[in-house]
Amino acid sequence: MAINTTPREMPTGDGNPTAGGAINDLDFPTGERADKAFSTLRAAYALRGHALHRTDPADGEVTYWAERWGLVRHLPTLHDAAQFLAQIGGRL
Repeated sequence: MAINTTPREMPTGDGNPTAGGAINDLDFPTGERADKAFSTLRAAYALRGHALHRTDPADGEVTYWAERWGLVRHLPTLHDAAQFLAQIGGRL
């Protein structure tokens, strides 16, 4: 069954988030891009059975740690977290 609609009948605004062009990552402030990088890494860790955590950015310098089976590994930077992900067999 096909539904025939013309482009005029397509919703715009909130009903169609891609209306008016694609969302570009560079449109967001740098702080939000770093949060996106952390969220991506956190999801990749979860796929490998690990949990990735970080300190609150409002408290000062951010540090990271990976956890699995009650064992914790300190990861000083996001780059170190990405390297450890590769070590445990994960991919971005």
